[in-house]
Amino acid sequence: MFDPNMKRIPERKFENEKLRTEALTHKSFAHENPMSGYHNERLEFLGDAVISFVVADYLHDRFKDHKEGQLSTLRAKLVCKQTLSYFALQLGLNDHLRLGAGAICSNARNNEKTLEDTFEAYVGAVFLDTGKNYGEVMKFMEPLLTPKVDQLIKESLATTLVTPIDPSRPTYGPIDMSLDLPPESDPINKLQTWSQRRSYGIPQYNEIEKTGSGHNPQFTFQVVINGRPYGTGTARSKKEAKRQAAINSLKNILPSNNDEDSKM
Repeated sequence: MFDPNMKRIPERKFENEKLRTEALTHKSFAHENPMSGYHNERLEFLGDAVISFVVADYLHDRFKDHKEGQLSTLRAKLVCKQTLSYFALQLGLNDHLRLGAGAICSNARNNEKTLEDTFEAYVGAVFLDTGKNYGEVMKFMEPLLTPKVDQLIKESLATTLVTPIDPSRPTYGPIDMSLDLPPESDPINKLQTWSQRRSYGIPQYNEIEKTGSGHNPQFTFQVVINGRPYGTGTARSKKEAKRQAAINSLKNILPSNNDEDSKM
C-alpha cells in the first residue's frame, strides 16, 4: 500500500482534542483499556454518511455537465476502501492509531479496512468539531479529493483515447469471465465493466419515456454504449428501470442464452 510519491496532508487542528482521540481509538484498544474512553465505531458510522454527502456535493458542483451515471461512477471510486484508506495514509492517521496488542500483532495499522474505518471516524470527528458545518468539512476534504479526482479523470481519458475503437471489431461478445465478477454482482456494474474493458466508455442511461400518473409512474430507460442502443428497461422507479435496462443489455450482448452467464 505504500506509495513513495504520496503527498502528505497535514492533520486538521481540533478544537476538541477528545474527538480526535476517539476517532483514532480502535475498539481493540478500548477493550484492553476500559478506562481509555470511547472507541471510534460511532464516529465511523457518522463519518461514512458525511463523506458520501460531501463527495456527492463536490462532484455535483465540479462537473456540471456530467450525467448521473458518470457522477455515480466517480463517487463509487472515491468512497471505496482503497481510496479512503489512502486518504488515511496521506494524513498519517496510521501513525497515531491506538490499537490493542492483538491488532498490532496482526498489522492492523496497515490494514486497508482498519484505515478506511479510521478515516471515516476522523471525518465524523471533524464534522462534530466544526459544529456540524458541511462547508468546513468540505474545506478539509478538498485537498484530498481534488488530486484523486484529477487522477481518475486522467485515467478515464487514457482508457477512452489511447486505444482507438476498431470498427471492424464485433461489438457483441461474451462477458469476460476473467473479470471474476460474482453471479450476484450488480448488472449495471457488470455492464460498465464489459464496456470499459472494450474501450467503449461508460454506458449512458437515457430516459426515453414516462407514463402513468404522478402517484404511479412508469419509467423507461435505454442503455447507449459507444453511440449504439443496447437495451431498454421499464419500472416504477428510475433506479429499477436502469437496472432492468442493464439486464436486458447484457442479455443482448451474450451470444447465447447461457443461464449461468446471464444470472444477475
